[in-house]
Amino acid sequence: MDFFGAQARARQQSRLLGWAFALTLTLVILTLNVVVLTLLRVYFASGRHGDPFGESLLAWTIDHPGTFFITSLLVGGFIGVASLTRMLQLREGGGYVARAVGGVRVERGTPDARRRMLSNIVDEMSLASGIPAPEIYVLEQEDSINAFAAGHTPANAAVAVTRGALMKLNRDQLQGVIAHEFSHVLNGDIRISIRLMGLVFGLMAVSLAGRTLIRLARHGDKGVAPVLALGLGIAAIGQIGFWGGRLLQAWISRQRESLADASAVQFTRNPDGLRDALVRAAALSPARRFANSAMEQVAHMLFVSGTPRLLATHPPLLQRLQALDRNINQAQLDSMMRRAQAQWRESTVAEPAPYRDATAPAEPVLPDLAPPAPRGVPASPERIAATAGLPGPQHLAFAVALRRALPEALRASAAQPEQARELLLALVVGDDADLRQKQLELVAQHLGTPQAASVRALVPAARALQPLQRLPAVLQLFAALRALPLSEQSVLSGLLRAMVRCDGKLSVFEYSLEKLAMRALNRESAATTPHGGLGIEDRIEPLGVVFAVLARHGARNADEARRAYEAGIAPLLPRHRPAWNVIEDWVPVFDTALDSLRALQAPAKQLLIEGLVRTIAHDNWLEPEEAELLRAICGVLECPLPPVLPEAA
Repeated sequence: MDFFGAQARARQQSRLLGWAFALTLTLVILTLNVVVLTLLRVYFASGRHGDPFGESLLAWTIDHPGTFFITSLLVGGFIGVASLTRMLQLREGGGYVARAVGGVRVERGTPDARRRMLSNIVDEMSLASGIPAPEIYVLEQEDSINAFAAGHTPANAAVAVTRGALMKLNRDQLQGVIAHEFSHVLNGDIRISIRLMGLVFGLMAVSLAGRTLIRLARHGDKGVAPVLALGLGIAAIGQIGFWGGRLLQAWISRQRESLADASAVQFTRNPDGLRDALVRAAALSPARRFANSAMEQVAHMLFVSGTPRLLATHPPLLQRLQALDRNINQAQLDSMMRRAQAQWRESTVAEPAPYRDATAPAEPVLPDLAPPAPRGVPASPERIAATAGLPGPQHLAFAVALRRALPEALRASAAQPEQARELLLALVVGDDADLRQKQLELVAQHLGTPQAASVRALVPAARALQPLQRLPAVLQLFAALRALPLSEQSVLSGLLRAMVRCDGKLSVFEYSLEKLAMRALNRESAATTPHGGLGIEDRIEPLGVVFAVLARHGARNADEARRAYEAGIAPLLPRHRPAWNVIEDWVPVFDTALDSLRALQAPAKQLLIEGLVRTIAHDNWLEPEEAELLRAICGVLECPLPPVLPEAA
């Protein structure tokens, strides 16, 4: 699959979605004008004992342009305000969406075996793909097999599964479902989906307004007949918005689901898990509506269609299965569904314990992988650049081994917001005794003495992480950190910034950690558009700064840094490029240049990352500082970077 191509298509679809919404809105306004103007013409003509149908509607509208203008303004404003209000609510991220449809948050340290299995799968995939660990929710009211991912970017995403999926799928099948949802996160689908959710709500609000008028009229006297007629007309016209919204959902969703299926198989190299999950979803999910009616709002995000409808949001099941295995036909599908139903009946009669039956097998036993070299790994430009946004099964296997090799203190800290906060701070505590004391005093001032003692106690666990493991492991903390109240997140941001600058210097690791943490905790940055429309030639000077800083941190001397700089930037800007320059106070200049590169379009970012990797791999070796700086760059550019694997993996 092509990550950058998927991002470019997502941006194009986002623009088309805006035009489609505008067209549907115009149709609703014009049709509602017809209803309102007809009622007014009849009402006023009847009041003057005239012929209500003597003058044509067009002529009456021309004679009363103010009525047409006011009606259009009111209807358009009403839909626009409804959509805008919903979008502002959705800026909170995927967790808000999951809670709005009845989701219950799953804590990483849960004692429940099945929820722990779900948490492990999600954490392994986030490590493998190089994105912050998303929040996890279970839709306790829904017995069908389904799931969805929501959010604006990977930094504020959430993954939700139904109770049916948690109870009726084994580990391989659940992994296939989660891989499908992670593909939506990586391909940029979740941003389109959450925007579509806000727009569709505005279109459907007209129908809701009509129903409200009808309810009011039914409790009134005979004088409310015009209100009843208006309510009926608005409710009827609102169906245009309703079906227009459903059409938009179907149009956006159907073409993204097949891509997510293919990406999930590429991620796990286990098409059987995804295939069996689709079959079980069809065989075991009850043929009824959602238990929570709010689920209709996320119909276009779901793993499988929740209810049958004329405008299906997903391709037919057989078509999806044939994309995974072209030999499957309808007869085989029917047989697989009957077998799944029989297996489920047998497992429920036996009431097996979690992790012990065919429905929920034990965690797989994987071979141990060699840990990364302490000071770096051999670097291949093509291999590293090709993995941006495209994790593979080798990354997933390595993530499983890495998660199990992480210190127990780190894994436990990822389960609780307060512990995650303290471990994050422990990672930046310095080696020097005086510096360490100053930093711990800052913690005591902002959080309290007990919290400072906890930070001190976690310092050994933080230092046990190998250099190439530090930032991937830190990404596991962000889901818990986002559970902190906003005021505490703000305090944490300021405290982290003060601690890393306590000695007047900023290392590459400190800069990279702070940059990633600030983006994860800043909801405004997460809600901004991930890619712009600029090309490489529009950002020549910032590119020179970024390449110069990266080349300097990976080189032993100035001559080697210059050669690395030219190796990376020359193919990118063959004719006109900034001259090599040693930047002494690099942090503020680099920070400004990096933020400006967010405005590049997705294909330009692909060229940029390939050039950065050429600079890094100029000496065929990847130092930890280079890996951390590259990860920070990819994080800001919304191009997730999987772990850089040692050759043994």
